[in-house]
Amino acid sequence: MKLPKPALLAGTIAASLTACTYSGPAPEAGSTHTEISVPSSSASSTRPMTLEGKFQSQAAVTDGSAMIHVTNRGAVLQLKDFSTAPGEDLRLMLSPGTLSPNDEGDPAITSSELLDLGPIDDTASLRIHMDTKMWSSIRSPIRSVVIYNNAERTAYGTANLTQQL
Repeated sequence: MKLPKPALLAGTIAASLTACTYSGPAPEAGSTHTEISVPSSSASSTRPMTLEGKFQSQAAVTDGSAMIHVTNRGAVLQLKDFSTAPGEDLRLMLSPGTLSPNDEGDPAITSSELLDLGPIDDTASLRIHMDTKMWSSIRSPIRSVVIYNNAERTAYGTANLTQQL
């Protein structure tokens, strides 16, 4: 499936993403854990919730799950048991769209709007922290996590998110 070039939702988000820094120790050989932190702010509180979903393969076999835990301090996105095919420029994206059949019956994301959270390894356990200011600046509700090959402009896999009670 081909998608348009990914775009940031707002200048605020773009500024926040360029400030992302690696907060963990240097990875050891064979390590598959990456952690990215977005600097904290003193923004207002956010309604706590947990969103979860399992990846569905699209252009490449993609397995694992995604969870976003939202608190009054922001949100944390975590991939668990994640794997996908190698790619030249794999990116982790958030989308207000969901993966569902298009007019031809093929799986497609219902929105071309993607928020780029940064590069990922082809097999990784990722944990990304978003402070309250960044999370609340996202204008559309987040309904899916997308593994996107930026070089090919192709979605490798998408996890539709549902709120957990």
